[in-house]
Amino acid sequence: MKFLSASLLICCLAIALPAAAAPREATVYRDGILVELEVAARRGQAEALLPGPIREGSLRVRPLAGGAVVKVELLQPRMPDKLQKELDQLQEQKSRLEDRLKALETKETIFAAAAKSQSSKAPRKTKTNPDPLASVRQGTEFAIAQLEAVFTARRRTDQELKRLEARLAQLRSGAQSGPTVKVLTTPDASLIKVAAVLSEGGWTPRYELRLQENNAVLRLLATVNGLPAGLSARVAPVALANGTAPHLLPLPAGSAAGIAEWHLPVEKKLLQTAPLPRFELALQNSTGMALPAGEVAVFSDGEYLGTTRLPTTAAGTATTLKNTP
Repeated sequence: MKFLSASLLICCLAIALPAAAAPREATVYRDGILVELEVAARRGQAEALLPGPIREGSLRVRPLAGGAVVKVELLQPRMPDKLQKELDQLQEQKSRLEDRLKALETKETIFAAAAKSQSSKAPRKTKTNPDPLASVRQGTEFAIAQLEAVFTARRRTDQELKRLEARLAQLRSGAQSGPTVKVLTTPDASLIKVAAVLSEGGWTPRYELRLQENNAVLRLLATVNGLPAGLSARVAPVALANGTAPHLLPLPAGSAAGIAEWHLPVEKKLLQTAPLPRFELALQNSTGMALPAGEVAVFSDGEYLGTTRLPTTAAGTATTLKNTP
């Protein structure tokens, strides 16, 4: 009885404990984001939903633990019917607003011409028009009043159109998902890894330059763009064309990844901290590699002096950094 109770306890624990989540990883390169998803096949079929649109020809599917891939099918995303209906309605409203703007532009042209015509009339007193100046004034004021109404309607229509376009953009961005990868495997219970490069995203370089006595510490940081949520991310300090990076850097949550740090010679042609910060520096690239272009924040004795642009700088050459005209 004791043995049976222990067995039942183990089974209950196995049912109660959730299965470990399959790895969902992203490697962020200079010019793209490689996503890798592990998926378990059941009854010989596995499906992986990619987190965004992918580059053509970048999809790979690899069997794990001795399995085999029989067939791969890429299914493009389909927008839910309810969302598509709302998008169609908003698009129709947008078309009506654009038509209204065209009509208002025509009205504006007509009433502007009428106001000009009234104001340029030569007043002539007749039996039917004993006070021609009052008639001209009345006609001009009427045309101007109509113009004011047109301007108000155009402003309100423009505001409504902007709100509608913002809503359309919000719905489209929220509905934008990637394709589904459908895989047939053998044996029936297999494990596969799906990998693809997203069509957008990557990292952009930015720098911190901290001045010392006769040199400066230049730190290269990676600012990541377009990383989908729910992926554990690493940064590759190279472009996709360079292949696998010699080492991958972790990406801390909510911060940029540090790529590299160098001590470089610098000539301080101008350095003023107060009352207004001004600097002009000649930085020598002795890193042995080309430095990619990016924004650089300059510090002196820990004090921030401003940000300027570091152009692409070949190895062994110098570049000038300044915030002066």
